[in-house]
Amino acid sequence: MEDGNSTRLESIKRSLQNTDKPILKRRFLKSEAAAFYGFISIWLLGIILLLVFPLIIAVVISFTNFNGINVQGSAFIGISNYIEAFRNPEAWYTIRQTLFYSLLSIPLSLVTALGLAILLNKNIPGRGVYRTAFYLPTMIPIGAAALIFKSIFDSNSGFLNLFISIFRPGTAINWLNNYGLYVLVAMSVWGCGTAMVVFLAGLQGIPHELEEAAAIDGAGKWQVFRHITWPILSPITYFQIVLGIINSLQMFIPASIMSVSTDATTFWTPQRSMYMFPGYAMNQMMVANRVGYGVALIWIMFILTMLITLIVWKSSHYWVHYSVEQDGGNER
Repeated sequence: MEDGNSTRLESIKRSLQNTDKPILKRRFLKSEAAAFYGFISIWLLGIILLLVFPLIIAVVISFTNFNGINVQGSAFIGISNYIEAFRNPEAWYTIRQTLFYSLLSIPLSLVTALGLAILLNKNIPGRGVYRTAFYLPTMIPIGAAALIFKSIFDSNSGFLNLFISIFRPGTAINWLNNYGLYVLVAMSVWGCGTAMVVFLAGLQGIPHELEEAAAIDGAGKWQVFRHITWPILSPITYFQIVLGIINSLQMFIPASIMSVSTDATTFWTPQRSMYMFPGYAMNQMMVANRVGYGVALIWIMFILTMLITLIVWKSSHYWVHYSVEQDGGNER
């Protein structure tokens, strides 16, 4: 009998131990999850207060006639702001200006950055100095860079007009007023150092064995670039294009600084050749006191940026080549 009782006691202890393990495990997982959410709670609160909540407020404001001062006098007007934006010739002009600037600045900046990366990837004397020199413009703040370009292209005291007047006295070209968009494009190409460094890192990751094998097979430099270098760099190029789209469609600070006027009523109105869509939206909010309409313009630019990025992403399946691709869940 004692042996039977001891056997039953041992079996009861084992069953209790087996049942306690899942309970303890669940308690541990709950405490671990609580600790995790406790640690990220401040971050989540910051995201909600500083990102989600302002976005919701911005969406609501875009459907009102809020003037930035009188909240009680604001009224819900539906999609009238968006309809006015599509009917306003000034909005269409600034959209065309912004898209034209993007079409010029992105390809020129990428081609310049890639060309510099290919040159600086070669074993030439002092290439470290050249790399630093070409990357240095990206270290200059955007406002200071705009002032530098304004001092070069200013019609009255610009260094470029002073240089031209040496050969043709009395010549004063109004660069910022007549060719301001091209000045902004030149500024974007001047600051392509970051893209150059990214391309340079991609070039240094290409195995030399592939290029040597292609050269042995009789491939020229262009064929090596087209069939080896470019396919390997295509993911980097895709990344640079997406960043270029986002940055170029937000062109505002350089155009505004180059167009600074002593007249307070025209401070937020850049010259026509540099009048971009973000500047038009800021002008409506800061000068015309039409905050609701200005916020609606910003949402239109956000949607336009998303659409263009989506088009580039869809097209990337035809020209972006990854070293590891997935086909039906299997890597190949």
